[in-house]
Amino acid sequence: MARRLSPRQAACLELVCEGRTSAQIANALGLSARTVDQYVAQSCAKLKARNRAHAAAKALRLNLLGEPPLAGQARD
Repeated sequence: MARRLSPRQAACLELVCEGRTSAQIANALGLSARTVDQYVAQSCAKLKARNRAHAAAKALRLNLLGEPPLAGQARD
């Protein structure tokens, strides 16, 4: 079973699911893009994922993220 993600790791992966870049995620969360990349890399390691898209998919499948927005609904 995958280890739990930290709140920041989960927040970053939720935004990866929306197709956002590291720079966009950084802007939304008030972090640097490098910090976002570190959170995503840590998530990949915890989930044994090959890349950020794979980590996001695994996190969704394992119910480690919040509810995704409905199609056509943008998040703030």
